[in-house]
Amino acid sequence: MNKFLLLCIVLLPIGCSTMPGQKTAAIELEGNPTTGFGWIYTMSQQGVIREVSQVYTADKASKGITGSGGKFVFTFEAIAEGETDLVFSYLRPWEKDTPALKTVIYKAKVDGSNVLKLTLE
Repeated sequence: MNKFLLLCIVLLPIGCSTMPGQKTAAIELEGNPTTGFGWIYTMSQQGVIREVSQVYTADKASKGITGSGGKFVFTFEAIAEGETDLVFSYLRPWEKDTPALKTVIYKAKVDGSNVLKLTLE
């Protein structure tokens, strides 16, 4: 039971950061790549935003401890007015017939001033 609860906590989206008037925004998702799992995403509409960076940062762990989780941070930039859904899937990419362990959807909206806003669906 405790292992299941820990897994659920690790896979919760941490959130997104969008500052008013910004042309970029970041999404933070917890995960543990030492298990073979990682976050991949698809966009429902191309040409609205683009990824500018993808960074993984491991949580601080005691010396000698390996396999701890961390945070995946995806940063996007507005490129044209419109909307697109970002569907993030937490999975092992080589397991083709296995469904994602977790799916998270964000809506990205870019207004006429080229300001990007991300919201968790």
